[in-house]
Amino acid sequence: MVIRRVLPLVLAVVLLAAACSEGGADEDGTDVSPDTAAEAATSTTVAATPDGLEAPTGAAFYQPPDPLPPGEPGEVIWAQPLPAPVEGSSAWKVLYHSRSIDGDDIAVSGVVVAPGGNPPTGGWPVVTWAHGTTGVADACAPSLDGTAEVPSVERLLEAGYVVAATDYEGLGTPGTHPYLVGVSEGRGVLDAARAAAELSTGAGTSTLIWGYSQGGHAAMWAAQLAPDYAPELDVLGVVGGAPPSDFTGFGPLMSIPSVAGFGAMIGYAWDATYPGTDLEALLTPEADALLPAMEEQCVAEIIDTFAGLPQTWAGDPFVTDPWPSLLAENSLGASPVEVPVLVTQGDQDAIVPFAFTEAYVQELCTQGADVQLNVYPGADHGQAFVDSLDDVLVWLDARAAGEPTAPTCGG
Repeated sequence: MVIRRVLPLVLAVVLLAAACSEGGADEDGTDVSPDTAAEAATSTTVAATPDGLEAPTGAAFYQPPDPLPPGEPGEVIWAQPLPAPVEGSSAWKVLYHSRSIDGDDIAVSGVVVAPGGNPPTGGWPVVTWAHGTTGVADACAPSLDGTAEVPSVERLLEAGYVVAATDYEGLGTPGTHPYLVGVSEGRGVLDAARAAAELSTGAGTSTLIWGYSQGGHAAMWAAQLAPDYAPELDVLGVVGGAPPSDFTGFGPLMSIPSVAGFGAMIGYAWDATYPGTDLEALLTPEADALLPAMEEQCVAEIIDTFAGLPQTWAGDPFVTDPWPSLLAENSLGASPVEVPVLVTQGDQDAIVPFAFTEAYVQELCTQGADVQLNVYPGADHGQAFVDSLDDVLVWLDARAAGEPTAPTCGG
């Protein structure tokens, strides 16, 4: 059972967590404006794909064939070449098969980047990146900006990694993005690594998982799921940066207008994902009237939209079925993590409070995980990403090289 340490404002925002892309471009992903999507939609160029299908560019790229031809998780549906971020490297925008939480075959979009030159024996290791919150609208898909939203992509390529970066289910592609739904995120992250091996990347099965904020949640879920969902991947380690870990402590969020948009975003996404949620009955009429904005606005606009309301919630999802079980179901820690873990966190993080992350790390230690916690004194949510970046890259290199870990459990 996950250790629960409920602080008063506590996850005021783990949810903000989300925001964090929450943090922005200098952090872990920038919002993509509807104008960007509209501009992309003007292109009609077609690119060949591994299975012979033609890949339309622009907005049409994100619309899979109907009906969707069957495919294994990670199998590429189509791909479009992108400008390479490093001379000699290759990059693609990719549409690939994944699975919904119900096991349905779905299409998910993302980006794959590969270094130039000849891969080593066994292939290049893969880093699969999980981005922070951008929103739930199609216009918020990071791949609309090509490789620009993948952090340190040049450094990763120079170090000899193939990089895969999922958009997650429903960002760009049909359907509502299941925001902070762990199984959906984790499968999208793992299937992006599989898709990387489908292209001419030289990728092997050695895989490293990395994410921040919402992406930290996604990365840790991917690590939990990997042994059963993607057993062929040799997962060498996982980095969870400021991961939202315990959703059951969000109660104080309900009365904070400045973060109400995050709660509404989760409510909107989960209402579309799970049966019997009846979100409309929990919202005020004013908040319910704003829900269509979810399909048009990205995270910063959503925050502003809902911050102006005197009240968002008329009911309490923390005591209204099935919401309590869904909050617990999507928290971290229900399954052990069997690979080395690095968790990074700023001790002044008001978005994902340090005490929650500390409790999660303690639970990982109790479960016997090989976990290292890096704490950045004085750093808030955004600054901790910047401060941790070099440490993360060194840690990834060490795992790829098979070096000993430095767990902090009991330290």
